[in-house]
Amino acid sequence: MLFAVARGAILVCAVVVLQAHAQPYPSKAVTMVLPYAPGGTVDIQGRLLASGLTQQLGQPFIVRNMPGATGAIATEFVAHAVPDGYTLLFCSSAQTTGAPLTEKVNYKYEDLAPISASGRGVMVLAINAKLPAHDLREFIAYAKGRPGQLSYGSAGSGSVTHLVSALFIARAGIEAVHVPYKGGSPALNDLLGGQIPMYFGNSGEVVANAQSDRMRIIGVSTLQRMKQLPQVPAVAEVLPGFTMTAWMGLLGPAQVPRGFIETLSAAVQRLSKDPTVIERLEQVGVEAITTTPEQMDAMIRAEQTVYAEAVRAAGITRGAVQ
Repeated sequence: MLFAVARGAILVCAVVVLQAHAQPYPSKAVTMVLPYAPGGTVDIQGRLLASGLTQQLGQPFIVRNMPGATGAIATEFVAHAVPDGYTLLFCSSAQTTGAPLTEKVNYKYEDLAPISASGRGVMVLAINAKLPAHDLREFIAYAKGRPGQLSYGSAGSGSVTHLVSALFIARAGIEAVHVPYKGGSPALNDLLGGQIPMYFGNSGEVVANAQSDRMRIIGVSTLQRMKQLPQVPAVAEVLPGFTMTAWMGLLGPAQVPRGFIETLSAAVQRLSKDPTVIERLEQVGVEAITTTPEQMDAMIRAEQTVYAEAVRAAGITRGAVQ
């Protein structure tokens, strides 16, 4: 009986995909699922992309926010959707790389089909201005002289801000105490207020406070310096090879027809080169990038190695993050 039901489900899925092949794509509205609540960096970029794809491809791309479980709810929903190209996922590194390493999720990366990355979020290291350290080298030396006495904030256990901090601390040979918050904003507020001395946060939120005299920005997580912060060194200038970013991009369920993926990827790449889109993304601390599906896949797989090191440095066991 179970075999018959499973075979029936497979046949239904196959019929739907074959029917999709028989007409131009897209021929109706496309649902773009976002793993976070409205208002954040991923939501802003996802809505910008949906608007552009609607204009380019002639069918509405409808955003559906499905927050919860560090994005696992939305990702599982898309991973198990019918692969007809009409249910897509716009997400970040956390869903394909971070969450599967730290949480018990009901999907794996192979359940998804990469389409194109469209942006890269830089992580920015900031310290409270009351510390006697004025640059990255001075801060590392200061922290090394006080093993276990300093703390660092994050947007939550297992978040990118937690993992990049843990990786930095391990590579720098520092001992510090992790203080998880329920989001980046409260962590940044406590950094500004002096409750925590260090926060390695999302560039959008940190750069917005760059002129504050209550904090110092001392490093960025890319191999090169940020356009918005040319005076701030890359952490890699002090710790060679250090890099950890958070990409954002479009994926679908595995087995989406190749022609549909190519159509979507080409459209996303065109949008990522649009000067208006580039400027809008820069305003929220995101660097516009373009990738083919193959390049996105290679980027994700390479990133998984770095994130695995960060998870080990953070001491997180799979399933410990809820």
